[in-house]
Amino acid sequence: MSKGDTVEEKRAALIRKYRKLKIDKEEREGDIITLYLSRGDETFIMRVLLNQPTIGIAYVRDLQALIKEAEARKGILVGNGKYTYSAKSSAPRLGVELIPPTLPVFDIFEHKLVPKAEIASGEEKKKLVEAYHAQPYQFPWMLVTDPVSIILGAEPGDIIKITAESETAGITESYRYVV
Repeated sequence: MSKGDTVEEKRAALIRKYRKLKIDKEEREGDIITLYLSRGDETFIMRVLLNQPTIGIAYVRDLQALIKEAEARKGILVGNGKYTYSAKSSAPRLGVELIPPTLPVFDIFEHKLVPKAEIASGEEKKKLVEAYHAQPYQFPWMLVTDPVSIILGAEPGDIIKITAESETAGITESYRYVV
């Protein structure tokens, strides 16, 4: 198989694209690909586990050690296997984001029925609160487990701006509060 052909690598590429992450360094060791990523002055480490039916706490701890060593903001673990209970329960505390194997492999934003989405900046968030006289949690909610939230890297408390286009309404903007 050539580079980028596996399901795991396609998911990783999709996440890098929409989170605007640049690859600084790539290491391949057997069925594990480690990517050192950056966005501005933030650094991230992404581990892509190929052909791994079960992903346990050991993989999460290994990634956490790399995060500490590289002084990265966060780690991202991409695999197509089932995460164990201990991996799922420990990952948030250890600064590791687990990308679920249910995340679509194709680019969902290229579908004509899926509108453009982006995370609102702090300044935009402040303007929205003032314009609508509402607290962020009063906007319609979107789960952090929604594929759009995962791909964009949204965290609870973020607001996602959705820009849709229709023949009758023209261009509309709506907002979702991530829970």
